[in-house]
Amino acid sequence: MITEKSMRKRENRFLKGCVVLCVILILAVAAGLAGLFRGSVSTVKERTASSAEQPVFQEVEIPAEEVAEKFYYSTLSEEEQQVYQAVLQGVRNNSETINVEMTDAKRVNQIYEFVLNDFPDIFWCSGAAETTAYQIPGGGYSEFCPEYTYEGEQKEQMQAQIEAEAEAILGAADVSQSDPEYDRIRYVYEYVIRSVDYVENASDSQNLYSALVNKESVCAGYARETQYLLERLGVFCTYVTGTTRGQPHAWNLVRCDGNYYYVDTTWGDPVFLQTDGGSIPEEQQIQYDYLCCSEQELFRTHELDADVTFPSCTAVNDNYYVREGCYYQRFDQDRMQKQLNEEISSKEPVSVFKFSGQSAYEESRDRLMNGLIRDAASILAQQNGLSSARYSYQDDPVLCKITVYWQYE
Repeated sequence: MITEKSMRKRENRFLKGCVVLCVILILAVAAGLAGLFRGSVSTVKERTASSAEQPVFQEVEIPAEEVAEKFYYSTLSEEEQQVYQAVLQGVRNNSETINVEMTDAKRVNQIYEFVLNDFPDIFWCSGAAETTAYQIPGGGYSEFCPEYTYEGEQKEQMQAQIEAEAEAILGAADVSQSDPEYDRIRYVYEYVIRSVDYVENASDSQNLYSALVNKESVCAGYARETQYLLERLGVFCTYVTGTTRGQPHAWNLVRCDGNYYYVDTTWGDPVFLQTDGGSIPEEQQIQYDYLCCSEQELFRTHELDADVTFPSCTAVNDNYYVREGCYYQRFDQDRMQKQLNEEISSKEPVSVFKFSGQSAYEESRDRLMNGLIRDAASILAQQNGLSSARYSYQDDPVLCKITVYWQYE
């Protein structure tokens, strides 16, 4: 499996002052392949300087409604929300220095991470930042200095490309904000998987531009494009970080018909999971296990970071397999036989049996493989005048799924 690694770097910055300053220098983690940013206290030093300057705090002109529905913003205290808005305003302005009224420099860095998680369209930041916290008589503040990868005319040109590409994608889409939320989520899921190639060393891989415009990215780009397009379609979607198989990873949380689900377009792309370099049959080009899946399903392979508490994702109503009628909570011979007969009669290339958990999967596996599927193969042979039917199958005990690939010639 292609791995993703976080890069860390720290450096010290000195400012002049006439009082004893407690300087806390923090450098946010440079983005790893999963786009995970972490702040940590690197050093604490006391310095005496000959003069001091009063800080000028960032002015904020962001409408309240623009941030009110953002997930990470909603998890913050009122004081932290003010810092969040100041950081957001400063980053949008490409401000070299952003002074905020908070002395916990580590928390300032984490709030910056939350800003980036809430706003996938911020592509011009590397994710690295240096924060210096000052304790002075009567109070304190932090000087926050984010690292920018794009500024000025180049930034404006890239923004225009993002906007034009999004307009083209959604303009050609067969869904709109008036369609059911599930249809909008499925459209974006399939579009991102079909249009983006997983490339480990892709340019701008941690931001939206890589996936939306360049069509090459890693999980951070997949997740940011998914979030960006769904938000434009009026669907609640946020950016989630964690680990898979011990490696940093990013995916999404969505709200569909009042319930929360997880979506992972990276893991929905078989190219990401492929290791032999061969071609992928058309019927296998999208994996739907991570389209509106529950936490029970997701946590078999994914682990959340512990920074925030996410809403419970226990509903299965809008799970892809539930909607497609191939989700089973127990062995059901009549229903399974009916599914097989209908799919063979209509010459469907694939039959999928998705199970709610390990017990249902184990209860059904042998009876499916050595009974129902074999019988269905005989019917297939008779219908097509064959001496024997040809099929292959994929048995996935981790995802509790059995997939059968039929050949009709």
